[in-house]
Amino acid sequence: MRAITNRVRSISEAASVTSHPIPPEFARQAGVLGPLVRVIEEAAADEPWALIGAAACQLQGVRASSPNLELMTSEPALRTLGEMLGIETSWQRGPRLAAERLHFMRDSVPVFIFANPTFHGSYDALSPAEIPSLWDACERVELDGAKVIATPLEWELLLAVVLGAEERAAALIDVMSERPADGRLITRLLREGHVEPATEELVWAAIEHPNER
Repeated sequence: MRAITNRVRSISEAASVTSHPIPPEFARQAGVLGPLVRVIEEAAADEPWALIGAAACQLQGVRASSPNLELMTSEPALRTLGEMLGIETSWQRGPRLAAERLHFMRDSVPVFIFANPTFHGSYDALSPAEIPSLWDACERVELDGAKVIATPLEWELLLAVVLGAEERAAALIDVMSERPADGRLITRLLREGHVEPATEELVWAAIEHPNER
């Protein structure tokens, strides 16, 4: 994790900042996310963190409806954040996700922050902390003066395939047909994630033959 921390620090300082139109249905979450990022930055210091899931997709122009904000970071950063907010962390394992986490509400928006999560699909398990290329490729998105670090769409597509989230995968492919996927990044994500050959085939098929899904 320390190597990833150093890599993320250098990339977050050098990477260009992008912005995309905010979907109307994401307005409430966006209003919470900007101020929340500043708190997370203080708690994380040099530790890695990123917005993930539907919110990361919506911030990059993908229609992915969800009321939640979900972020991931390291265990030290999560515990520091819990102390700052006066909220205890807890370790939970569900059918798709295992992680130490914080859960709280801000302006009626559910916020989930995970430490070193592992995502479980039917055949694969993905642990972002063990996938350096994911952190290399994180996007920096401008939002109300805050710089939000968000997981790239290529990662979100891989995760959607692993979790069997067909609607999310379809929404991602619709956008990536106009903004072509980074094939080299996909290759690295698949290799570092140690996914099954069948999963690799599904990911490449979705990218190369979007009209056949």
